[in-house]
Amino acid sequence: MFEISLHKMGQAVGSYVAKKASRLEQAELLSYGAEILLGSFVKLSLLFSVAAFLHITSEVTVLLFVTGLVRILSGGAHCSAYYRCLITSIVTLTALGSALKLMQPFLSVLPAIVLYGTVLLSLYLYWRYAPQAPPNKPFENETSELAFRRCTLLAVAALSLVAIIVGTNSFMGWTTAAALLWQAFTLTPVGHKFIGSWDILLTLQSKGGEVKC
Repeated sequence: MFEISLHKMGQAVGSYVAKKASRLEQAELLSYGAEILLGSFVKLSLLFSVAAFLHITSEVTVLLFVTGLVRILSGGAHCSAYYRCLITSIVTLTALGSALKLMQPFLSVLPAIVLYGTVLLSLYLYWRYAPQAPPNKPFENETSELAFRRCTLLAVAALSLVAIIVGTNSFMGWTTAAALLWQAFTLTPVGHKFIGSWDILLTLQSKGGEVKC
């Protein structure tokens, strides 16, 4: 059965670079970096290919930038394997992008209070649930956790301000607000269950020929 393993590919690249640079003691670190770069390249290539096909490149670019930036600081629910995360990310971001593009004429005429309410709801959710460290990489101490919390709230406040300034007439305002709300949703118990259901669904569908990453 054909298998794609970014972990193995990353190890191969890292080991090769370490040997060429005579830095064998750094092979593990180089392998990890190569795995991250390869994973990011694959994800971005597939995501923007789908976005270009659906003519939602601008929407997906904003969604990816906002969710990616905030997720680094806030954490959130995630799938248990790379390819499941890849599929879930592509489906959710392109679905959000398509919905925002389709609804833009309607959203542009909504009163500003609706946009304000959306960003305020997001701020509340981040205040309530952020930050969340991955199970395999817990916060080193309370000081580190507090630092991530402050950075999360600062980044969210800044992006919320951007959404409010550009207003309801710009796709940027609603797309930024939607991205903030979506990332905030992944921090909630319901969000964890939602992502977990995708994880289970994709696991069940892949049994007998699972692509390992």
